[in-house]
Amino acid sequence: MSLEKEIVEKVKASFAKQLFMDTLGAKLTLVEKGKVKITCAYQKGLSQQNGFFHAGVLTSIVDSACGYAALTMMPKEADVLSVEFKINLLRPAVSNKIVAVGTVFKAGKTLFVCDGLVMDAKEEKVFAKMTATMFVSRK
Repeated sequence: MSLEKEIVEKVKASFAKQLFMDTLGAKLTLVEKGKVKITCAYQKGLSQQNGFFHAGVLTSIVDSACGYAALTMMPKEADVLSVEFKINLLRPAVSNKIVAVGTVFKAGKTLFVCDGLVMDAKEEKVFAKMTATMFVSRK
């Protein structure tokens, strides 16, 4: 089932306003109903002391992927805010690019529970797993 173009454009416009994602070099690569992918290429400035992607980078992009996955299923007038998340860092993130995939696990009236994964460029190795709760913010 194809997501309405209006919702896809809303997600893209919101992502474009996230200057922190731009700072990281993160790119929105997939927007579907209940699922979003964000990629981020390796840069030395995004690494920690051992040369791996910093945990903060993984956490930031998968949080955004979960939030935007939720936004695809929220009412048109709504916006999204993270209210809680837990991340498990499973192995050092050694890759030329990471891919964060956010999916909606349970959609409610005011809260959405999402699952997120951060993987290598081929989406074979999982570096991190997130469970996140997103709030439906009505303007």
